[in-house]
Amino acid sequence: MEAKAHSKESYSKPGQVSWMEQDLADCSRDFRPLSQERDAGTSLDGLPRAKDGPALHVGVIGAGFAGLRCAEILLDHGVRVTVLEARDRLGGRVHQVDLLGHTVDMGPNWIHGTLNNPILNLAKQTETALAAVEDSACIFDQDGEFISNEKATELLDLVWEIIREAFKYSNEDCANISPERSLKDFFLDQVREKGLAEENQTLVLQMAEMWGAFIGDPLERQSLKYFWLEECLDGDNLYVASSHAKILDKVADAAVKRAEILFSTKVVNIENMGSPEGDKRKVRVTSSENQNWEFDDVVVTIPLGALKCGIPNFNPPLSPAMTRAIQNTSYSRLEKVYITFPTAFWESSGPDSDSDTSNTSPSNSTKSPFQSFANFLNPTYSPTTNSSAWSLEVNSLSNPSTFDSHAQPTLLFGIYGPCATHITTLIKELSPSSPEYFSVIDDFFRPYYALLPNYDPTKPECRPRAVLATNWQNDEFAGFGSYMNFKNSLEPKDGGDGEGTEPRLDDDIRALRKGMPERGIWLAGDHTAPFVALGTLTGAYWSGELVGMRILKGYGMALESKGGEGSALSNGEKE
Repeated sequence: MEAKAHSKESYSKPGQVSWMEQDLADCSRDFRPLSQERDAGTSLDGLPRAKDGPALHVGVIGAGFAGLRCAEILLDHGVRVTVLEARDRLGGRVHQVDLLGHTVDMGPNWIHGTLNNPILNLAKQTETALAAVEDSACIFDQDGEFISNEKATELLDLVWEIIREAFKYSNEDCANISPERSLKDFFLDQVREKGLAEENQTLVLQMAEMWGAFIGDPLERQSLKYFWLEECLDGDNLYVASSHAKILDKVADAAVKRAEILFSTKVVNIENMGSPEGDKRKVRVTSSENQNWEFDDVVVTIPLGALKCGIPNFNPPLSPAMTRAIQNTSYSRLEKVYITFPTAFWESSGPDSDSDTSNTSPSNSTKSPFQSFANFLNPTYSPTTNSSAWSLEVNSLSNPSTFDSHAQPTLLFGIYGPCATHITTLIKELSPSSPEYFSVIDDFFRPYYALLPNYDPTKPECRPRAVLATNWQNDEFAGFGSYMNFKNSLEPKDGGDGEGTEPRLDDDIRALRKGMPERGIWLAGDHTAPFVALGTLTGAYWSGELVGMRILKGYGMALESKGGEGSALSNGEKE
């Protein structure tokens, strides 16, 4: 599912400027030189005043992509920067570990969209290996039976047709859609209207649950009203085959060489000192070890999930608009599991295979070779370990024609929502090197990889050598989750007008993006990005760039925009 691109061209109206396009135009203004801002008559109200005296000193909270990119922008213009990072490493949720000699990403694996994407440009500059993964899938029904390619393709095409219709509906009629309505509600209506046979209705609804691998939560939690916010950059989705390691090194280079970086420094309090109108306005930052720093401005790049937990404390409290926005927005639960084998047993198939099929499932000898993705729809055949019949998706990383020298005999399972919570709860107290950890993961996923071609439990090549799962939901510094998403409302929310009106999620995001410049407090991260890149690494990178430029403009320092490594917005371009 991750390999499937969803371009806005399939559901936008010709000649009509969408909310997404308007937002891109609005964001691009932050990259214009200060002289152009004044010529255009754009208001800079609320931004800091030009600073006299000592050099501007900005504190950046968090050394993920947003913080590192913001630091680079500021450093390039002579600003003194101190980065305070709670972990003992750079990158935040961009992190790699070794898996039997292969470096694998524990954070994002994909570059979403190739048109004007700065992360793609960074990948090219650093010679990071990328893979265009075929989006065809091998699909198993709830009984573990292989669905023929012809039928699967027909129904999957229908799933994507309905998704395009949902995007169109959300774009055109957002104001009139109930905030409680979900994408699943839309699918239920559509499969009935299309007059599908009952069996096909069930399969389409089950296949649609694959959308959870995009948003990190079940289909029934995807907001239909704000489904338009799921629009991605145009172009293909590419798998980062050699990991994001070299991209991270490139993004971090300026901060490593020219900023002060303090690791293992957890910020617990941010306090405004002095009057916002006075020359002595400062922002005091306090760590859990009771260390204190004073800055002219502070950029808070910690994840949305942490903000939702009340970390750090702000004194005075954040503005009512920002407080409501943090409460109203949502955070996802996406995790992944790597399972590595001695060899990719699923690669060979057909009558020439020397595999004895006597111990395999009846359908193994007839199903097509597993090339890239496989989906297991609401499995009922593993009641002991998966009594809720959560659907699963797996991506093979073994095909040399796709991954070249980075091919490895590894299966990458994507899990989300309650299933991901279940797995992370099981492994929470276990060491990844322990036999118990291995058993918990292998016992859960064995019923699914056992359905792949040529599986034989008696053969050593079909028994895993290593397993590794992400554990973001138990990670305080990740905000106990993965990234921003757009859930439907389960209860009324506060619109802030005193009349009980439903808030607009896009306005909430704008409030987070604006921050409180009058107090020298700014937010950055995937939750403050241009709409088209919310919840993505590209969005985090862009958000840091945007805040950096806004700070410079506020102090009259952005005499010319230096842009960034391949930043489309820095040139005022649209995706």
